[in-house]
Amino acid sequence: MSETPVPIASGSVPAGTAAWSSADAIQWLRTRPAHWARPMWSVLALLVTVVWAIAVEPEPPCSDAVPCGPDWGGMVQMGLAVGLLYWLARLPELTLIAAPALAAIVAWGELPGADSMSLAANVAVIGALALGWAAARERLAARSRQRRLTERAAGVRHPLPGPVGPLARGKLPIAAALLLCAVAAGAVLMGLRGIGADEQHVVRAVRITAKVISQGEESVRLRTDDARRITVAAFYPEDYGVGSTVTVLEDGSWRRLVAEPYDAFGWQLLALAAGLPGLSLLTVGVLARRRAAALRRAPVPALRVLERIDHDGRTWVYAADNSSGRAPLFTCLLTAALPDGAEPVNRIEYDDEEEELSVVDTRLHEAVILGAPYEGGELALVTTGRDGHPIVTRTAGPVRLPRTGKGPLLAPHTLTAAPSDTTESRHRAQTDRIAATLTPTSHLLRWGPGSVARTAGVALTAGVAAGIAYFTHSLMTDGFGWEILPLLGLLIWINLVAILLNWRVTADSTGLWLAGAWTVRHVPWERLAAAQYTDEGSVEIRRSDGSTWHLTGLGEPRLERRLRLRPSYVRMVEEVTALRLHPDLRPTGRSSPRDHGLPLGPVLLLLVALTAAAALFV
Repeated sequence: MSETPVPIASGSVPAGTAAWSSADAIQWLRTRPAHWARPMWSVLALLVTVVWAIAVEPEPPCSDAVPCGPDWGGMVQMGLAVGLLYWLARLPELTLIAAPALAAIVAWGELPGADSMSLAANVAVIGALALGWAAARERLAARSRQRRLTERAAGVRHPLPGPVGPLARGKLPIAAALLLCAVAAGAVLMGLRGIGADEQHVVRAVRITAKVISQGEESVRLRTDDARRITVAAFYPEDYGVGSTVTVLEDGSWRRLVAEPYDAFGWQLLALAAGLPGLSLLTVGVLARRRAAALRRAPVPALRVLERIDHDGRTWVYAADNSSGRAPLFTCLLTAALPDGAEPVNRIEYDDEEEELSVVDTRLHEAVILGAPYEGGELALVTTGRDGHPIVTRTAGPVRLPRTGKGPLLAPHTLTAAPSDTTESRHRAQTDRIAATLTPTSHLLRWGPGSVARTAGVALTAGVAAGIAYFTHSLMTDGFGWEILPLLGLLIWINLVAILLNWRVTADSTGLWLAGAWTVRHVPWERLAAAQYTDEGSVEIRRSDGSTWHLTGLGEPRLERRLRLRPSYVRMVEEVTALRLHPDLRPTGRSSPRDHGLPLGPVLLLLVALTAAAALFV
């Protein structure tokens, strides 16, 4: 069923801009990567073959002839294998480098001297890497084909319309990547430092022969040739049977088994935990920055299309003659491309009734895309707002190709037409009722977590701390095991804990001060667009430039409505909305920095580190 798209102002369309027809769009879609190149197959093949190779790899016991020790080659192999599970899906550019590197390491380090089962498993790993490399190459080739077809369909190139604001894409990932890479480099240096200290002791140490008389959890009890009884730490005490002979190195109070040199496994694990996301973020940031810069640098292809926005804020693009709004070509997240002084028009409004539903204009709009669309690309888009004024936006994330048959998620409560007078009047009446409970004041207005939220935050903090302590103790006593990997998932709770314990919104004469888990942000009153409590139990504060501040996982709206609860975050959204629409009710005083709240994310990370250190030393 067709619908009439919202027209775009004629002055917003560059002269000579061609329409992207369904015929050209279908040809563009046919150049997408082949089915075998879907990341799912490469990821699954690599995961299965790596697990197989690990399971059949022989593990010789530690001995004086073949001592255990730091395995830097194994660390690199594991790091590349784990990283490729993500890079195969999201970063084919990095896959083209990492897959051959890992294949070469496996061929050089694992194939010579391997038994038949281990040889077959490692050959399978190399085959999976070859599949992943070919799939990544096919995906990049498909991008090139799509780019050429778009340029041919557009014909004429055009510069971006008007000012497009500062080049911000990629800055945050690059900054985070540099920090993580610095942590990884520090961990490697600390591991090498520990190895160097161990070697210095070995040079000065005296060799002593002793017999094992008992085994402990992390040590062995020995009787030396001169009848002394000593206890020596051992990572693998089960490798030394009672009555067997071992060699011990002694340098004053320092002693260790010859079979167990210093193992920098802990530092290696930290290097991987920081280095892999650091490398991924660095690649993401550099690619985003290069693509965004290329979009600004020169005239780009321009095509007339249709687009609509769904209730999740994603934009879906269709061919210019596809008025049925089916079979979208691609989807992406867009943000305002205007400088800070401009006031873009919002395309989402909010209803503060009990259901707290968002009112989204999901109609088809005529639009102009600038740039060549392809998976992972960067675009600018000119479309029309609710009041008929043009909106210039740019991608806030890479272009994604939807699966066949998948389209925008349009909730039952979203509107496919402009909001009616009844909706607006109901929205205004609800806001006026909240405003009637407020009085002008010179004091600051603050909202923060209640006692229930803080109790839940304290309980989660205790759980995370206990889990990290157990993880550290298990790592030091039993070594790394796959069964402790789920405990690493405890770190994802830090963000929620920090929010539950200490989120803060402060209103003063200048605007809102928003304290989340990691940062404090300021939203001037003139830039405040809307406040919403979503169906998922999250709070969103939206600026007029399109950016959004999120507090996720605060509540459960359905349960709260059923129990007729009005938590502090719901009250905050209601009252902030009232203050936005009634400037005379805003506080007249100014706040000091200590009134803005303290982000607890860094503090909780320090607590986790101290907990792990305490468990390590104990």
